[in-house]
Amino acid sequence: MDPAAMAIAPEERTLAALTHLSGLAGYIIPLGGVLVPIIIWAVKSDSKVISSIAKQALILNVAVFVLIACTALLWLTILLIPAVICFWVLLGLAAIALPIVGAIKAFDGTYYRYPVVGVTPA
Repeated sequence: MDPAAMAIAPEERTLAALTHLSGLAGYIIPLGGVLVPIIIWAVKSDSKVISSIAKQALILNVAVFVLIACTALLWLTILLIPAVICFWVLLGLAAIALPIVGAIKAFDGTYYRYPVVGVTPA
């Protein structure tokens, strides 16, 4: 099934939107961007849509952390510092924009799959 055409049931739309936004909890609560999606995934494991959105939020946050950690080593080379800063800015914008776009789409009833790290409900 094409995830772009997948509809979210009206009773799950609010929770789906909040699940997308749960990844942003890490900006308020330390480790919240990882713990909140894990909790939602565990509690709503019976819902394929909600659990797959929680997986996406978790994978996105872990991928962002790993990419920042790996590129932090490039600070050792003075020439690559501007490239690392540009990469981090773009990565930060994507990490903030993707959950917001996903929440808007979920509230409208459309399943949103994140580019690269997104999963499709099984």
